[in-house]
Amino acid sequence: MKVFLALSVFFLLTFPVFSQIQPEVLVVYYSQSGNTKRMAEEVAKGAKSVSGVEVRLKSIEEVSEKDLLEAAAIIVGSPVYNANVAPAVQEFINSWPFEGRPLKDKIGAAFATGGGISIGEEGVMIDILRSMLIYGMIVIGGEEVESAFGASAITDEGPFKEGDWEEIFRIKANGLGRRVSQLVLRLPQKM
Repeated sequence: MKVFLALSVFFLLTFPVFSQIQPEVLVVYYSQSGNTKRMAEEVAKGAKSVSGVEVRLKSIEEVSEKDLLEAAAIIVGSPVYNANVAPAVQEFINSWPFEGRPLKDKIGAAFATGGGISIGEEGVMIDILRSMLIYGMIVIGGEEVESAFGASAITDEGPFKEGDWEEIFRIKANGLGRRVSQLVLRLPQKM
């Protein structure tokens, strides 16, 4: 009986050490046509390919302040809207908690979809990353030089007309998600 009691006490005292919560990667997006949602799904797929992290995929309308605070990383996606971030995405980012900078040192990344070549995808990603920097976040881009600001896709011009997505856009999205998850596991988490 004493051995059982001793083992029970040991288990109760050490259980928190062995049951550490996995860090969370939050992939959020705004999508009117469905293209940015598709990109978000590919980013989440890449993030999920790394074991040891939990990945949540949500539209900006579904995200709570608690989701933002619990996430170790936040990846935001927006369609290009007149060469800018979609107004709904900027409103979403502007609503994040700021007092005391609770998002400081979280990892941030961005992705964008645009209807045409040179329509503003890079500018949108830079604007999202710039906003994240104001919150004190650590911002990163994708795996390759071609995705230095994040992942982007062209959805409706030339060879990129609607239909099946080009494999290059899937690769960029998966790579961004994977890179964020890998970095989350290498950085110490705030408790």
